[in-house]
Amino acid sequence: MIDKTEFEQIFRHHYDGMFRLARRMLGDDAESKDVVSDVFAQLLHSQTDLRTDTLQPYLLTLTRNRCINLLVHRQREQAVQVELKPLRQGLSQEDDEQEQLDALQQFIDSQLPPLSQQILRLRYQQGLKYREIAEALKVSEVTVHNHLSQSLKQMKDHFKTKGYGI
Repeated sequence: MIDKTEFEQIFRHHYDGMFRLARRMLGDDAESKDVVSDVFAQLLHSQTDLRTDTLQPYLLTLTRNRCINLLVHRQREQAVQVELKPLRQGLSQEDDEQEQLDALQQFIDSQLPPLSQQILRLRYQQGLKYREIAEALKVSEVTVHNHLSQSLKQMKDHFKTKGYGI
């Protein structure tokens, strides 16, 4: 291990060159400082026998390798982000669709008369035909048609003003 005085001398003597190399490779001061700090931390805790004649190339090589690792990591992160973007958009769409469905359900429950609610549920949740709905509710097919038409028009008008594509 390096003693404190020797480490400080190495740090003062080589920091600027290591920083310039990192800055040239990374293009960012903060990341460059982090890389150089990581290299010195590695050096401080390593058991490597430091020779003064090869110290500068050794430190520059460590710095370069750390920068390359950071750049590779950054590229992988960007690639992952590109791959995940459609998935995130899909999730966002699903969230939007769920929000729209919840708003639609809220509108049906609060704004439509009970008979219209029943007719909508029988038609769109259970998939019954007009005749089957009319028989189940003991109303005419014309009544079923009128309730569905009026309900759908009310929903379209309401959600058009909300910006939903319903």
